[in-house]
Amino acid sequence: MIQLFPKFKNRMLLICAFYLVMVGVYVVLKPGMNPVIPLLIAVVGVLVIMVSQSLNAANAHAQLLSRLYNQLDVDGFLKAYTPFMNLKLKNPSMVLMVRLHISNAYCAQGRFDEAEALLKSIVLTPSKKHEDDLLSKFAIISNLCYCAEQKDDLEKAQKYMDELLALKKELEALQTSKPDKKKMVFNTELNEQCLKFMTTGKADINLLKGLVQSNTQQLHRITISLWIARAYLAENNRREAEKILDQIIKLAPDLYPGKAAQSLLNGLPAKSEDNH
Repeated sequence: MIQLFPKFKNRMLLICAFYLVMVGVYVVLKPGMNPVIPLLIAVVGVLVIMVSQSLNAANAHAQLLSRLYNQLDVDGFLKAYTPFMNLKLKNPSMVLMVRLHISNAYCAQGRFDEAEALLKSIVLTPSKKHEDDLLSKFAIISNLCYCAEQKDDLEKAQKYMDELLALKKELEALQTSKPDKKKMVFNTELNEQCLKFMTTGKADINLLKGLVQSNTQQLHRITISLWIARAYLAENNRREAEKILDQIIKLAPDLYPGKAAQSLLNGLPAKSEDNH
């Protein structure tokens, strides 16, 4: 994570250099000392400094993600996070991670075409582990499927869903030989329910509610809740739909979920005309 924060990396290098100089001074002041002792002091000290700065970088990154997913400050997140795309990152998984988060921010603003273009621009380089390659593809296709669903592009959504389920099947096959504690779960339920709603006009509301309850990130919670409200409206359950839509608008009036919720409310007939 420290790759994303040059200031922490530079600070780490400066502190390490200063520390090693101090160790060198100590050696000069203590002639005849067993050379193993200062060597151990130097190694342990440098490791502590590296771990400390890496933790600082990880905390800084977590705070940035919190701005997007919990505080719903998408503009602030993009302003601080988008420059990471210009860094020469050596780790392909880091490159992927940065672009996935930015694509999520674009989706939160309703910029689905830009999110889709960004996701399609990601060049995956083969890694040493086939499973890692599959995981990267799964993450990208999952987001592309969601973009298509939000744009109400049924043809693309179905195409991505087919590809996503094929990747899921292959990944699950790789889990069978792993110990239970190391097995991973690959969730496609949201995309499947969105596609189901697009094709049939219905969705499993209880399943979607379960996804909301199990998700700790506010952005994902309101995104899923918007689909729940749509499903309630399809069932003519206006009361439950309005409660959810009002809550979404209250939490994120300037984001896509809030604007879409407001549009749904505005499109409802006046109460006097509503027989439900």
